[in-house]
Amino acid sequence: MSKVNKKRWIWFGFVAVLILIVVISDSSLLTNSQKIRGGFTETAFYRNENNSGPVIRVYAVKVDSPLVADYDSYGNSMPHTEHGLTKIFFFDAKAGAPDKLTMNSPHYDTTLYKTIWVFQKNAVGRVTEDK
Repeated sequence: MSKVNKKRWIWFGFVAVLILIVVISDSSLLTNSQKIRGGFTETAFYRNENNSGPVIRVYAVKVDSPLVADYDSYGNSMPHTEHGLTKIFFFDAKAGAPDKLTMNSPHYDTTLYKTIWVFQKNAVGRVTEDK
């Protein structure tokens, strides 16, 4: 093996290790929903089937500790598509949460369940919240 060929393999190995380090460190910085204060548990999810228009995602999430929950962090950690809508309904775990959602508003049976917080990120990324 020539010296030039050996140097190429050394540089290739160095670049590969550097890329691996960047990927691992970047993935460790991702927010894990288990680490966010409040004890969040997703109970239902709905996504529209229309792939040619805006993607609409609706979530129902139980919260174990509603008084200390970090709703913003949880909402921002959820998937969102440009020109789409992500809506998350938070429910007190003691009162229960729906296990099925629909496309039509209000998305769940309001006679059985009461939200404690609503997080919504619209098509341009604007976040709105409701209590």
